[in-house]
Amino acid sequence: MSKPWSRSTRYLVLILLLILSAFLLYRARALLGPMAVSALLAFILNPVVTFAHERMKLRRALVVLLVYLASLAGIVLIGVVVVQVISQQTTSLVAEFQAMLQQIQTTYLDHPWMIMNIPIQPTWLFPQSSAEIAPDLLQADVIFQIFQATTTNFGWILVVIVTTYYLLLDWGKLREWLFGWLPAGYEADGRRLYEEVRHVWRRYFQGQLRLSIIVGFLTAVGALIIGLPGAVVFGILAAVFDVLLSVGPAIVIAIATAVALFTGSTTLPIASNLLFALLVLAVLSLIQMLENIWLRPRIMSNSLNIHPAVVFIAIIASLALAGVLTALVIVPVIVSVGIIVKYIYFKLFEMDPWENW
Repeated sequence: MSKPWSRSTRYLVLILLLILSAFLLYRARALLGPMAVSALLAFILNPVVTFAHERMKLRRALVVLLVYLASLAGIVLIGVVVVQVISQQTTSLVAEFQAMLQQIQTTYLDHPWMIMNIPIQPTWLFPQSSAEIAPDLLQADVIFQIFQATTTNFGWILVVIVTTYYLLLDWGKLREWLFGWLPAGYEADGRRLYEEVRHVWRRYFQGQLRLSIIVGFLTAVGALIIGLPGAVVFGILAAVFDVLLSVGPAIVIAIATAVALFTGSTTLPIASNLLFALLVLAVLSLIQMLENIWLRPRIMSNSLNIHPAVVFIAIIASLALAGVLTALVIVPVIVSVGIIVKYIYFKLFEMDPWENW
């Protein structure tokens, strides 16, 4: 029989392991984002895989491959369509913007301004006109660099794709392997905690789905009432991009405002496209304010049994300090950590956690 470690040795090894784990997490912090994305994608796609596996009576590996390839094909198709639309809209917007700048140049900058009967040349205030600056700012290589700066590195995308596939394929085996590391007598507790945490994330995504549907419906109805062309499309976009919190809705609002600026209203007698664009901006921004201040906290509160103020503060603080990805998962993470802390609390005071759950 192997000689047991003393208490001081066990504590020393535990402290060293904690320090080593913290160091490794810090060094691998760039990997945490892609791994979190992979876990979220696997969690979302897993019910589809399980349903198809049980109904179609096919091997799980084949079902995973089919679902995964279908998902990738859908993402690529959406990407191609979106890129084409953005490219066409960008070209049109650039042309319109340059024409507008040229009109400003001709109307306001080519003639002196009379202020108290004193002529003031605009070139004194604007040595280089906006019309001359704009083409430099709207070059294709500049637009490409901006787009490239906002996308994920190809290597990280590959990590997400491969990791998601293997999580879908072998999560059951990986889960059992992790449970096997638990000390004797604690496996049941580990499985119970796992089920509680999984239930939290399932309720969170169900709440997010309800929220996206409500926001998409409100956006479509609001756009139809004020006469925004493509109102239903913008409702669908608002529902899809709502998962990106402030970034996704901002993109949809920007596109809708640009469309309103160049098309005008189909129902309201608004002569100026600029006024209609401001109206679209105000209506869609009001819907987002309603969502962020009232809808999201209420829906997440009901789904996760957490106070609405905690939801609102956690999301706003995460957006300001850590970015969209952290804000996207901060609420279920807080609830999940609360479950684990509650379990530890009962264990520290030698109480049965499941009797007091």
